[in-house]
Amino acid sequence: MSNRIMVFHSNQIIRASLFLFIASLTAGAQIQFDRPKTAKPLPNPSIVGSQRDEVVTVIKQMLETREIPLDKEDCNATTGECTLISKSVVFIKGIPTRSQLQHYADVPERDVRSWSKGRYVLRFQISPASPRTAQVGVYARFEGLTDGVIGTEWIQLTSKGELEDALLRCIQERIQGGECREDNR
Repeated sequence: MSNRIMVFHSNQIIRASLFLFIASLTAGAQIQFDRPKTAKPLPNPSIVGSQRDEVVTVIKQMLETREIPLDKEDCNATTGECTLISKSVVFIKGIPTRSQLQHYADVPERDVRSWSKGRYVLRFQISPASPRTAQVGVYARFEGLTDGVIGTEWIQLTSKGELEDALLRCIQERIQGGECREDNR
């Protein structure tokens, strides 16, 4: 009788071990221990360690390397605030438009429209914070082109702040003498 109990226990132990082994294989595919932590978004606007005119120059260079045309530049002599506005940039066309728009902006979930293009306009506001620092704000206005029964229409969408944060990080990196690692357009 004790022999039967030992065989029964060993069979249970083998089954339990096999079950745990299989469960650990499937769970291992879902759990990632080495996933990099996402960085918190920078405050927008942010204070940067450079004078206003230097920041304006850095922004213009950044826009030029990303092939984003500048539409308007306005610097107020009394307040010291500068505003740079880009021309509209179409950043996505075709089938992946909806997913790219969802990455950068809030797209209504129940919206059944067919999105064919996505575009944005950037606005940079730079003002002196102290003699050696400036406050920089980056703002994006996203729009998606829909193809409907009536025709095509650009729909304004609310930004999630992804592009703005990437551009702020790029500005800070360039001010510190580096180059942007990511070339988000």
